[in-house]
Amino acid sequence: MSAWCPVSRFAGPAVGPSGGRTARPPNRPAVHRLNRLAGLTLIELLLAVGLLVIVTTVAFLSYDAALRAWRAGQELSNSLHQSDYVMDQLAMGLRSICWRAAPGYGFQMKDEGGEGETACDTISWVKQGPALVGVDAPYADMPHAVEVSIRDVEDARGAVRHGLAVRAWRLDLQQKEFDTEKIPAILLSTRVIGLNCRVLDPVQPLATETGKPDLKWADEWIETNKLPYAVELTLYVKPPEEGKPAVAIKRIVQLPMAAQSQGK
Repeated sequence: MSAWCPVSRFAGPAVGPSGGRTARPPNRPAVHRLNRLAGLTLIELLLAVGLLVIVTTVAFLSYDAALRAWRAGQELSNSLHQSDYVMDQLAMGLRSICWRAAPGYGFQMKDEGGEGETACDTISWVKQGPALVGVDAPYADMPHAVEVSIRDVEDARGAVRHGLAVRAWRLDLQQKEFDTEKIPAILLSTRVIGLNCRVLDPVQPLATETGKPDLKWADEWIETNKLPYAVELTLYVKPPEEGKPAVAIKRIVQLPMAAQSQGK
């Protein structure tokens, strides 16, 4: 009879009655833990989806804000470019002013709409040259009157558009029943929504010992058959976004023949 020997825990596979080896039972708890760690719970899935939605929303809002800012900048650039061209035309028209010691050759101004972007002043004078009327105008090379104002203009299709407009007509060879109010207006720019004009007051304050005083400007011009020394033009351009203030563009234009018209 052989002695009994305890089986070591590190012994090999058990030997069956027939001498073959028996398989070790599977480690069920370990496999169950691996399957549980390999999958996602519903809470983890919801958190992942929520995080994805937040990141997508932030990216979309950032892109939309950048796109709107780019469009606003492009619109402002186009408005400033167009208003600069209109201002150049106004300045050239004022510098090409004509004056004679006869009625109708002076500078006229109507102050309307107050100050700021609501201003809709009307100015008129007699000039010569293609400024504001174009080189194709039949009266471009002869003295003709121009009137610039903010108004509604109806186009050929019947649509009414608002903006800075000009009316022009020649002075000579006109019939007696000629009415200037029937002259149609032509839009210069729909982006310009306001026009404010001031003239240099002929009576300026005296200089002090500390330096030159500020120039005195007037909102009215009573001397209709004379010319002011200088005109201050302010164009108010439509803002690129609603609710924003209009952009102001200002320029001072000196008028030739002003001293001669005032007898100096």
